[in-house]
Amino acid sequence: MNSLTREQKIYAAAGASILFIISLFFPWFGGDFGGVSVSGNGTDAVPSWWILLIFSAAAAGLLIAEVRGIDLPVAVSAAAGAAYLSSVSFIVTLMIFLEGTGLGGRKIGLFLALIFSAAAVVLSVMHWREEGH
Repeated sequence: MNSLTREQKIYAAAGASILFIISLFFPWFGGDFGGVSVSGNGTDAVPSWWILLIFSAAAAGLLIAEVRGIDLPVAVSAAAGAAYLSSVSFIVTLMIFLEGTGLGGRKIGLFLALIFSAAAVVLSVMHWREEGH
């Protein structure tokens, strides 16, 4: 990770946030109950899933705006904001992963969401620490 440039870390963190958004629509839980296949995606498993969508999109937007040199209308550190916003998505996803929903086993979408949200947090925090905060 230390061999990545600043811009590569920022783009990777933004990409991980975008991939997390996509993973919300993949199957997170499912199983076969009496011959009937049942599954639920992230929008079914997470109450108020749209908040995670907004937070992840905002984190990606902050990071991309910073690397592209776009001035934001608010006085907020893009790295700090992205680290906070992506950490909320990671914590909620981890809670869902650890708790389960009773819809059967965990599916690939939940694992992807956990990986992408963790990657977004780690890369955002690395960038934030490099800024000297």
